[in-house]
Amino acid sequence: MALDFESTGMNPARDEVVQVGLVPLTRRRIRLGGAWATWVRPTRPFLPESVAIHGLSAERLTEAPPLEDVRPALRERLGGRVLLAHYATLERGFLKRWGLGLPPTVDTLPLALALDHRTTQTARRDHYTLSALARRFGVEVYGEHDALADALITAQVFLVLASELEREGRIRTLGDLLHLSGHQKRPWWSLD
Repeated sequence: MALDFESTGMNPARDEVVQVGLVPLTRRRIRLGGAWATWVRPTRPFLPESVAIHGLSAERLTEAPPLEDVRPALRERLGGRVLLAHYATLERGFLKRWGLGLPPTVDTLPLALALDHRTTQTARRDHYTLSALARRFGVEVYGEHDALADALITAQVFLVLASELEREGRIRTLGDLLHLSGHQKRPWWSLD
């Protein structure tokens, strides 16, 4: 399940999610029919930097449901699935804070670094943003910094990365992908 959050800042311990986007993948296919997104009403002001990134403000989200209403729907949709995210630290931090656990997570950032035989210390950060990877792999970028659009882009980038890593013989199972992201084993095409 590809997951993306837009938030009031980059610190899950103090900031808040303002939009959730989910796009399911099953057996190497993106399932747009199961895609889901919602706004979330924040209880704190936005950092000016986050407003500059996604253009959202607390005033625009006054009619959005509060987190307490969104959390059960998110828990149900995640339902023990393996997560897929780009730079998953943020999403995992919010899930942990909300008491939704830390499901196994495939992260497209370390997969891209692995494909290029790089580490976070040897890579140029701007070459590994979600939009940079999308452009590199010919994935259309639309609605950048929109949670649903970014979840879809993440899913599309993942499919290219997984195909390339599989072609190189570096992955055969979901366990191999989870290992590159820091987790455990199952066939990689069983992301449901």
